[in-house]
Amino acid sequence: MNIGIDAHMLGQRETGNETYILELVRHAPRQAPAHRFFVYVENPDAVPPEARACANVRVTRLQNHSAAARLLWELPRRAAADALDALHISYNAPLYLPRRCALVVTVHDISFERHPEWFPTRLRWFLKASVRRSARAAQQTIAVSEWCRKDLIETYRLPPERVWVTHEAAGGAFRPNIERAALDAIRAKYDTGERFILAVGNVQPRKNLARLLEAFAQARAAGLHAYKLALVGQPQWQADAVHQAARALGDAAVMTGYVPDADLPLLYNAADVFCYPSLYEGFGLPVLEAMACGAPVITSNVTALPEVAGDAAYLVDPRDVRALAEALVKVATDENLRREYRARGLARAKQFAWARLADQTIAAYERAARFVKRKS
Repeated sequence: MNIGIDAHMLGQRETGNETYILELVRHAPRQAPAHRFFVYVENPDAVPPEARACANVRVTRLQNHSAAARLLWELPRRAAADALDALHISYNAPLYLPRRCALVVTVHDISFERHPEWFPTRLRWFLKASVRRSARAAQQTIAVSEWCRKDLIETYRLPPERVWVTHEAAGGAFRPNIERAALDAIRAKYDTGERFILAVGNVQPRKNLARLLEAFAQARAAGLHAYKLALVGQPQWQADAVHQAARALGDAAVMTGYVPDADLPLLYNAADVFCYPSLYEGFGLPVLEAMACGAPVITSNVTALPEVAGDAAYLVDPRDVRALAEALVKVATDENLRREYRARGLARAKQFAWARLADQTIAAYERAARFVKRKS
């Protein structure tokens, strides 16, 4: 088979969505050497070197930075020129493809359907129209959790047999690190202080950072006065209110902005507690990354997060500020509880693997291509 992967987001600081494509491109060609992979990317240098070294990989630079041009013209043209049997995209599919080319669409979540107030108007309406059409047009739709699969089937009325789950995983860089000098250096670089609670995620409403800041203020008053709160993530929609709440805490709250990939595992390792109180997630990759580094995790009891965390995290209602503050105090100060969650988290993270996701995704390509051939 000839398989195309739209990897335009590589090197674009797309966080979880970028990580998903990066790991897929890294693993799929090695898992399926009989297939040929055409990786379409704006920045070829962002393609992992182990993928570029595979004989069955061809990297093609996209000529257009415009999403409209890529979807309306460039990807359909590449699908024809490269005789693709399947094209894999995330969220938004081209309006047309050659008849022989199957479409596989990954949808990480549909928060814009459930909570339109979290999105700018123009983006919200684009996503509602485009993702619905793309999911219905696909021969195979990939969800990243069972919860997301159920949400997609119910919202878009998709045939259940055409929606499949591929769980994400923590990458190899996320592992325990007890090198004191490295951990001290990362604390100094981001001014976290010796003891801190870490949160990772772009600054946008669904990450629930305003409530986390309020809960942290309560937790400091209840005994965590020696701790800081470090918020890692680039500002997006409605970030001003979060920045204002952080400034009100003075030097107890640190907003780092985007951090390089190499620094993130060190921050997870250096943190006393990792807190991810998101209101809505299709998966919640930072939870697994933190667990893989040995950080005790507090996360939400809603959407896909309980599915990802299992019994390896302290689950809390993300809309209950008082409960969140109590969780911060309890996990930060109870060493036995921290030790228990650390051990459970390390074991939990090992249950997920990018190689398994690649195998499952390749199976989706093959199912999609068979479906197209039957209809031809």
